[in-house]
Amino acid sequence: MCGITGRWAYGGRDLGASEFRAFTDSLSHRGPDGRGMEHFASDGLWLGHRRLAILDLSDRGRQPMSYADGRYWLTFNGEIYNFIELREILRQQGHRFVSESDSEVILAAYAQWGAECQLRFNGMWAFAIWDAQKKRLFLSRDRFGVKPLYYANIDGCFSFASELKAFRQLSWCRGGLDEQVLAHTLRNVVGQECMPDTLLPGVKRLPAGHCMTVKPEGAHIEQWWKTLEHLPETPESIDEQAQKFRDIFLDACRIRLRSDVAIATSLSGGLDSSSVACAVFELGRRGAVDHVPDDWQRAFVACFPGTGLDERSYAEEIVAHTGMRPHYSTISVDAAISDIEKVIYDLEDIWYVPMVGAWSIYREMRRLGMRVSLDGHGADEFLGGYHFFVQAAIEEQFGTTFCLSRYLDLNRVRTGLAGGTKVGGSGELLAHSGIASDLRSFAGRMTRQSLEQLGIFEPLRTLRNLGRSWIQESSSAEPILPYGATEGNFDVPPLPRSLDSGSALHKKLFEFFHVNVLPTFLRCIDRASMAHGIEVRMPFMDWRLVTFGFALPDESKLGQGYTKYILRKAMQGLMPDSVRLRTKKVHFSSPINDWARQGLAPWLLDIAASRSFREASAWNGKAAGLAVEKAVAGHASIDPVWPVLNAYVLQQRFKTEKQEDRSEMVSA
Repeated sequence: MCGITGRWAYGGRDLGASEFRAFTDSLSHRGPDGRGMEHFASDGLWLGHRRLAILDLSDRGRQPMSYADGRYWLTFNGEIYNFIELREILRQQGHRFVSESDSEVILAAYAQWGAECQLRFNGMWAFAIWDAQKKRLFLSRDRFGVKPLYYANIDGCFSFASELKAFRQLSWCRGGLDEQVLAHTLRNVVGQECMPDTLLPGVKRLPAGHCMTVKPEGAHIEQWWKTLEHLPETPESIDEQAQKFRDIFLDACRIRLRSDVAIATSLSGGLDSSSVACAVFELGRRGAVDHVPDDWQRAFVACFPGTGLDERSYAEEIVAHTGMRPHYSTISVDAAISDIEKVIYDLEDIWYVPMVGAWSIYREMRRLGMRVSLDGHGADEFLGGYHFFVQAAIEEQFGTTFCLSRYLDLNRVRTGLAGGTKVGGSGELLAHSGIASDLRSFAGRMTRQSLEQLGIFEPLRTLRNLGRSWIQESSSAEPILPYGATEGNFDVPPLPRSLDSGSALHKKLFEFFHVNVLPTFLRCIDRASMAHGIEVRMPFMDWRLVTFGFALPDESKLGQGYTKYILRKAMQGLMPDSVRLRTKKVHFSSPINDWARQGLAPWLLDIAASRSFREASAWNGKAAGLAVEKAVAGHASIDPVWPVLNAYVLQQRFKTEKQEDRSEMVSA
């Protein structure tokens, strides 16, 4: 896990060493263990690397790394978890290795298979390979966009980097944000990551599952991964499905434990992170691990005492079950006051809430000597963990195929999300008896009016209310965001046509996983962790598990009264039932509304009163200021206006940081 940079002046001015060093060192937080730079003067090419040493800590793992007598050069950010298996295959093909790193395996795989090597990798990555013989640059991003990769092609120079802020070191970058993209992002906070444009003018993002070949005559982008084209066959029975899911999940955790440095687990107390912790414990109990460090069973828990986000009691149950060494960190309003602007700048984009909790827990990991964290991110988005998925499934029931037994089961799922913990019940009875067919027959004779009289539609109305956007929830008399569409082309990429024949739930899962929520959240987690040099590994993002999950029927995801039913079934016997069967959903977030009414209030009011905030073009400053005042007074939620506050702070920090960078360059 590292920070990567590169610049190829194929038709423009080459950079000096000090300029490229500043470009690369702007990512020192991603790679605090060393810097590497290579200059190919005759080609006007620079490759840069800031190293976070995880595998092969010796100089043999240093990057940029060469292979095949200097023909290929690599700068790489990420991990290839199956590198041990691939290395053995490549050795049988005649390749020789001088390091124990996964980086060298990437180079050998590219030399052996070319771009097809991407399909053989199980991991997360963003890398660039320079072919010194063919004079071309090959860039790749992992299947689901866990690791970032940005680029700019300006004035005959192609540049790339792991983060937006790195481009501020290049002379053409003014440091201000693109007002059109900013305005669009505020209307669609979760939709930006699947689009090429970024908040920084002139800088694009390489989409997840895409690769790019750059030559002097031009650049070509190609999508190398499409999830729906790789769905496996799945067993018919839920028991067999659960066993297969468990097998893949345990193996996904096993290969993500490979490390030469200490590993921790970020434990919230929820189902997903608890599944990771319990899987790690089970692997250790079985002795089914390889290439693990001495220190690999610690749990870090973010606590929010006195708020609805605190799940410490559940985390303590998992700690007691696994015997992991716990570290409990209280995330207070004082921490928010001191860190919040740094958090916003580090995350370098817009999100619904300040990621103070995640940012702080990764900082604590680093302070105590950790370098890697196994986290539970990703499960909600492909297994159906949110109320949006229940809403989509219930809405579909009111089409032409209403099934009362399925509706009742989905209603139990909805009830559980609202707060209760339900075990067993009518769903299991209906699923294993003849009553289900009788109810379907009965429902077929009912009219929509009779269903309305029975209150069938009321749960759907509740879900719709839960799912209102933050713009609609604004309590301001005037809208916070001006009406009307923004200029520019910000169309969402089209969904695969094969989704048209699937269920509403299947389509919604695909959208959340590939198009909006998850890609944006992955960006937040990458920045929050790498701000402190912590590598986050996510077993649920293993492509084998994802494709298996998408291939399962709806009832295996939302069924028997539970969200993520297949995961709960798979973890039976490996996790305390008090956590496994808990249905209330608590997001790993920050209690921003509590903080807004406490010590964060002066900071919020100062922003709302500032002239630059009031006169901003991307939002209605008067309405936004009023929303802040009401939230601080406890009369409304801060949620509707937080993305605007986020945008304002980020905008100011990017301008200020750029001015400071230029001042330092002049003084130097």
